[in-house]
Amino acid sequence: MEEMKYIYQAGKPDGKKFILLHGTGGDEHSLVELVNLLDEEATILSFRGGIQENGMNRFFRRHGLNQFDFASLEKETDTLLKEIREISAEKGIPLSEWILVGYSNGANIAAHLLLERETELAHGIFFHPMSLEVHTQTFPLESKKIWVSYGGEQDPIVSTASFTELVEVFRKRQGKVDVFESTYGHQLTMEEVQAARTWLKEL
Repeated sequence: MEEMKYIYQAGKPDGKKFILLHGTGGDEHSLVELVNLLDEEATILSFRGGIQENGMNRFFRRHGLNQFDFASLEKETDTLLKEIREISAEKGIPLSEWILVGYSNGANIAAHLLLERETELAHGIFFHPMSLEVHTQTFPLESKKIWVSYGGEQDPIVSTASFTELVEVFRKRQGKVDVFESTYGHQLTMEEVQAARTWLKEL
């Protein structure tokens, strides 16, 4: 199994610890500047998706817009978790200290990881995620705290129904979810970043 490409930047001892997962077409550098706005003292572990779609990096395959390859999703989720565990052990960072930060495709695999794999990973900031409609697990999520953003009806990729389903699945299993809604569609905004920063201070 080929190792995923990533960058690791050690931060200050009191800084947050972020795992970054980019959107379609991004890479391991895409979210670094954004995360520096969340916490300039943060430790950063940022991955590049190992799937290629027309020259664009993704974290799992799809057959078209919102037509997901579920075998690829499960395989790549396992690969990502294995990498996180190995690097965390190497760096001496407990899984419980990481905060998953994902945008779009990266947010989707991160949410899937929390929902479908029992791990000590417990926190997430998910920009514009959606439900992948895979609900095979029922273990309680009371230790999980996530912040999610949604671009409203102007978002051409994430429907209201799909976003709502994701939030409801977390809440039905006792996960704690804070929702931020904007009217700017699928793009990341400074308003979202500031809202996520405020949420982080309360963790």
